[in-house]
Amino acid sequence: MTQILCKNCENKYQGDFCNSCGQRNIGNHRLQMNEVIADFFDNTFNLHKGFFFTLYKLFISPGTVAKAYIDGKRKRYTNPTRFMVIGLAFQSFIDYWFKTTEVIEHEEYYYFSFLSEAMNSSMEIWNVKLAVEYILLSNLFMIILLPVLLYFLFKPLKYNYTELLSTSFYFFPAILFITMPFLFVTKVLLDIYVSKEVIIFIFTGYLFWSYLSFFKAMKWPQRFLRFTAVIGIFMFVRIAVLPWILSILYLQTS
Repeated sequence: MTQILCKNCENKYQGDFCNSCGQRNIGNHRLQMNEVIADFFDNTFNLHKGFFFTLYKLFISPGTVAKAYIDGKRKRYTNPTRFMVIGLAFQSFIDYWFKTTEVIEHEEYYYFSFLSEAMNSSMEIWNVKLAVEYILLSNLFMIILLPVLLYFLFKPLKYNYTELLSTSFYFFPAILFITMPFLFVTKVLLDIYVSKEVIIFIFTGYLFWSYLSFFKAMKWPQRFLRFTAVIGIFMFVRIAVLPWILSILYLQTS
């Protein structure tokens, strides 16, 4: 094979990459726009490193992906943190350009009879704000909260918090890749407002499927009951506790 002189480190090598600095052969040619764009997506998202394979496996066997990554089989899958960043970026793109959050703004949220009218109204406002204005912070809060609950309720399996956090980094973005195109099609193309109950059904259904598969080392009745408790606490915190805390802080400062 013909030897190539690397323009980055001046090393002579053969093949597609410099064996000294790792620069690709394309770096020895004149800069082109398609190369700049390709490098942006490559360095930002590393889509070539198993992203579409990871996404496909999360659609058909999500528990297997998370378990394999935790067990050290990481070469074939996208890093969970990177996968989460891509998922949140995808959600932001769809929301910004196609205003799918308008679907949420048409919803009425839950009324708690033991709370005052002012508190219920404030909590409804904050539920909408969390789902529309502060959606990224809301998602990050949920992604961080779920592993805390899993850590305590599935403690017999001896997963640490970091391992359980990586499962959230896989499963939550996968849900976004399901629900965001669904909201886009129904709202933008069909002009149909999907109820929050449908989104909650997709959300909880995917999580049940994913985690019941992930925790398969535990007997089925136990893992089902434990994860039902996790989802119950999780939804109560997101729909009631968090808006209630924000409402109290808001009412005290207003």
